[in-house]
Amino acid sequence: MGGMKRVSVTVAEAIPAVEEIIRFIEDAGSDHLPTFGGKHVGGIYVQQIPDEIAPCIHAILESGEPIRSYLEIGVAAGGMTYLMDHYFHPSTNVLVDTNEHPRCVNRPQVLAGIRTTEVIGKSGDKNVRDAVIGLGHAYDAMMIDGVHDYENVKRDVDLYAPFLRDGGFLMLHDSVLHQWGVARVVAELKNNPAFLSVGEWTSKTTTPCGVALFQKVA
Repeated sequence: MGGMKRVSVTVAEAIPAVEEIIRFIEDAGSDHLPTFGGKHVGGIYVQQIPDEIAPCIHAILESGEPIRSYLEIGVAAGGMTYLMDHYFHPSTNVLVDTNEHPRCVNRPQVLAGIRTTEVIGKSGDKNVRDAVIGLGHAYDAMMIDGVHDYENVKRDVDLYAPFLRDGGFLMLHDSVLHQWGVARVVAELKNNPAFLSVGEWTSKTTTPCGVALFQKVA
C-alpha cells in the first residue's frame, strides 16, 4: 500500500468525449439500422441516432448536475433508459408506456439489473398522471418520446414538466420531424422563459430525427 500513488482526476477529465459516447451507443445495439444507424440490430434496441443523443448526454454530463431521478415517457425496449443508467446511474427510474410497441417485449432483458418503476397506460390519462404523482418524486431529467402529434406532446410537457426540479433537464426526441408536432412544441419551449434551451442536435450520418435539450429555470 505504501507504494500506491494517489491520482487526482478532475470532473472534466472523467467525462467521456462525444465520439466515445457515440461508439458506445453504436456498439450497444439499434432498433432499426436505416432509421437509427448503429452497427447491428439487437442489444438494447435503442431508438436514438448515436450522433444526436450522444452530444445531449455529453451536455448533461458537462453540466455537473446530478441525475438521481429520471422519468421517461415512451420507452419501447428501454434503450434510452439503459443509456441514462449507464452514464448517470439514477437511483429512481420511472417509465410511462402503453406497452403497445412490439419492442416492449425486449424491455425486461434490456433493463435487467436496473431498478425501474413502470406505469402502464397513456401518459395523458388522469390515472396515469396520478400514479406518477403518487410516487412522490421530483425528477432531475426527463425524456418525452411518446405519441408525437402536437396535442399529445404539448400535453406531456404540460402534465409532466412540472415534476422537474429547478435545474432539471427536459429532452424531446424527433424535434425536427415537422410532419409531427414535436418541432412545434420545441419552438414554443425556446420562447418559454421557464426553460433554457441547452441545445438541439441533428444527425450528420443519417436522416435526422433531432434531440432537443432544455433546462428548467429556477
